[in-house]
Amino acid sequence: MIKNFVFDMGEVLIHFDTRAFADRYDITEEEKDLVLREVFWGNANWSLNDWGIIDEFEVARRACERLPEHLHEAALGVATRWFDPVIPVKGMADIVRRVKAAGFKIYLLSNAGSLHDEYWNTIPGSEYFDGKVVSAFEKLVKPQPEIYRVLLDRFGLVPEECLFVDDREINLAGAAICGMQSVAFRSAEDLEKSLRELGIVI
Repeated sequence: MIKNFVFDMGEVLIHFDTRAFADRYDITEEEKDLVLREVFWGNANWSLNDWGIIDEFEVARRACERLPEHLHEAALGVATRWFDPVIPVKGMADIVRRVKAAGFKIYLLSNAGSLHDEYWNTIPGSEYFDGKVVSAFEKLVKPQPEIYRVLLDRFGLVPEECLFVDDREINLAGAAICGMQSVAFRSAEDLEKSLRELGIVI
């Protein structure tokens, strides 16, 4: 019997749309591609940030070493202020509210950097969460089974009583290793359908 919901954050509660972050800056499309490559995708630095090995400011510093000076402001911004403002996933704040009202406990399990606490309270629905585990603070990342076990142990959760919701199949596999049930997230509407199929009414 499910008693607890465990939600991922990026592309579940909020969008992590790097192009939208870059669009906040008055630079060319080619320059946006360059900034995004150096900050997020062209190296391991953002993954090291999720792991808590370096922080977002160090990600920006390393990116700026490889970028022309006129792109430094954009690199610093997308690395350290990408969440200003957050971009909510449509319908998810309402689902979280209804899950809480139905009597379930709600937890966050997210790969995210050390600035997480700066924006968490600005995410619609965050007020309904009973606890969270964030990768940078644990020096572990999904889908490592150890980070799921941190969540289970810290909050005294029974794996079989937890439903894990994540948009990445590999992260669902990590949950399965630990005995948690899971649902692949595509949209709020699709999640509601999956919950009905599981006999969960919210």
